[in-house]
Amino acid sequence: MLDSQELVDREGRYGSKTVIINTNDGSKVTLDKTIPTLVEVELTTNNKNSNYASVGDELVLKASASEGIVNKKILINGKLVNHTDLTAKQFYASYVFNNSDNDGIVNFEISFSDSSGNKGKVVTSSTNGNKIIFDKKPPSDFITGPVLSGGGNIVQNCWNSTNTHLTVNTPIEKSDTTLINGELEVWARIGANNWERISRPIKIVSDDLGKEKSISIREIIIESINGFKEGGHIDIKSIIRDISGNYTNGTPSENKIIIDQTFPIISRMTIESSNGYPSKAMVGDEIVIQFQADEKIQKATFTIYGKETVAENKEGFIWTVSHIMENSDPEGEIKFSHTPIIDIYGNPAIPTRTKNNDAIIDTTLVFENGNKFSGKWRYGNINGFGHYSWDGIGTYKGNWLDGKKSGQGTMLWDDGSRYEGGWALDEFDGEGTYYYNNGDVYIGEWKNGKKYGKGIFTWKSGNIYEGNWVDGKRSGSGVLTMKNGEKWAIRVLSTPD
Repeated sequence: MLDSQELVDREGRYGSKTVIINTNDGSKVTLDKTIPTLVEVELTTNNKNSNYASVGDELVLKASASEGIVNKKILINGKLVNHTDLTAKQFYASYVFNNSDNDGIVNFEISFSDSSGNKGKVVTSSTNGNKIIFDKKPPSDFITGPVLSGGGNIVQNCWNSTNTHLTVNTPIEKSDTTLINGELEVWARIGANNWERISRPIKIVSDDLGKEKSISIREIIIESINGFKEGGHIDIKSIIRDISGNYTNGTPSENKIIIDQTFPIISRMTIESSNGYPSKAMVGDEIVIQFQADEKIQKATFTIYGKETVAENKEGFIWTVSHIMENSDPEGEIKFSHTPIIDIYGNPAIPTRTKNNDAIIDTTLVFENGNKFSGKWRYGNINGFGHYSWDGIGTYKGNWLDGKKSGQGTMLWDDGSRYEGGWALDEFDGEGTYYYNNGDVYIGEWKNGKKYGKGIFTWKSGNIYEGNWVDGKRSGSGVLTMKNGEKWAIRVLSTPD
């Protein structure tokens, strides 16, 4: 019903033309001719490089409108996605990429309208021009290139006591531009141990395409690889990631690096003459210098009165140098010198080197109490790889840190017991195996010199316990396997001290 008092006469008090000013039930109609717009549209991904995406990455689309939006339809790569309203004017949608998506620029489409039904112009681009590139193709397969030891005495496929770094070469495909701003990592493994990363991620730049990219790995990193020990073999591989995060594990390098840091010991170096009196010589007599090494060595050159002669290996580890005395040779005690005697792995018999202005001495020390050390001495203490023998106790071969056994090493006691595995502050630590001199064996975890964690104890009798250990004692649940094959699930309440 219309309120008659609200009728206004335009031609007279009761004229035929009137305007309705309001209704008595409060209803009204508003004319809205304004077309809604999206004033801000942003695209981002959870990828490390937010303008790129790979399989499993999430794209988030955020939008703000000029007015309240009622109806929305959002397509990403042609697929309808759900949205969430933050306010009447703001909303977002997300999409997780999968293998069905095509590589290239990600397409999207936003259709929308306001409460009056006015449809906005369909939006297909971000307001800041940002685009997302989807890439699901990993880098091409490749073989990790040559691995070369560096510093000191360089011997192919060897890591010796004088080396300071390894150089790892990795081929970068020339035609794959997605590798630009990608990353390269170097991984290593010794024996059957797990692969571990030994380099930080190295950025790949455009100049690297079509070349071998070289990465240098320092000595301290190499000698910290799990399982590092004398006689071990180091496998090296590279991993390449493109800018979207797709990666390819390279085939390990054909170069397997053998670890040999044992210095050759030269003994029984003698000189004698063919004269009837071996300590005397005259012109025409032959002078013979003879020495013995405890392992295979490289050929050494001796100089006698200015004449150079290469030592010859005629029998076993015995080497010989000969010189015929001439008129021009001066009278007196016969003097000679020689080049450093180096084993086939590059370890010198009496080595000293300097790195970063710190003296690193690879040497042998004999103490007054009969103990003996051969290895790396720096910063005024034992640091690095070395051998230590305690008179009447045993020998240790492995890694040291500030004079304490640390890292991987083997201790052999004079009573026949042996431990192989991890150390920390002179104590068994981490994974290790202890061979008792009575034939028992423990394989498992250690902490502060005691069995701690998971471990397997095998008695000489053939019985086996596999379970938990705390402070060197069996604890909690475990399985006891008898030598006849019977198995018992047990729970250890206490064990005698």
